[in-house]
Amino acid sequence: MDALDLKPGMIIEVDGIIYSVMSAVHTQQQQRRGMVRCKVKELKSGKSNEFLWRSDVRINLIIVEERALTFLYRDSSGFHFMDSVSFEESFLSPEIVGDNALYMKENDEITGLIYEGKILDIKVPFFVELKVVETDPGFRGDTVQAAKKPATLETGLVVQVPLFINTDDTIQVDTRTGGYVTRV
Repeated sequence: MDALDLKPGMIIEVDGIIYSVMSAVHTQQQQRRGMVRCKVKELKSGKSNEFLWRSDVRINLIIVEERALTFLYRDSSGFHFMDSVSFEESFLSPEIVGDNALYMKENDEITGLIYEGKILDIKVPFFVELKVVETDPGFRGDTVQAAKKPATLETGLVVQVPLFINTDDTIQVDTRTGGYVTRV
């Protein structure tokens, strides 16, 4: 496929290294060829990189299989998952899981991206429900429009929530933005 067709979430191979596309922006300067600036994450190490290609450069797209996984637990070495179909247990390093760890609780269903029998990356659902572990109380009289306060969730994630959210409330969080959606 052409570099112009790249979209976030695609898996590509460049010089034998497999990357996940985080963003791809097409730019064109006056009387010059179009260029594609692509930010990618190396799936093996978790490092991010940036490429700049002409828009007509051919890119090797990797076709991956999506499989349902259950997050079992986290220990000092990394994260343990179970395939929901074959019940096979897999291990992923913290570099591969990355920021997704802030949205996962034990026994949550997630999607694993499998290539040649190996888990390359994981995708968490767009919305997750997490419990508020710690937050300041909202005081009566704090009626400034759209006032927010920080709240620490059960996974360690800190989000800005409205003043009426209290400790032990369950809230819905958007994993794409990391922001508060609604109280559950």
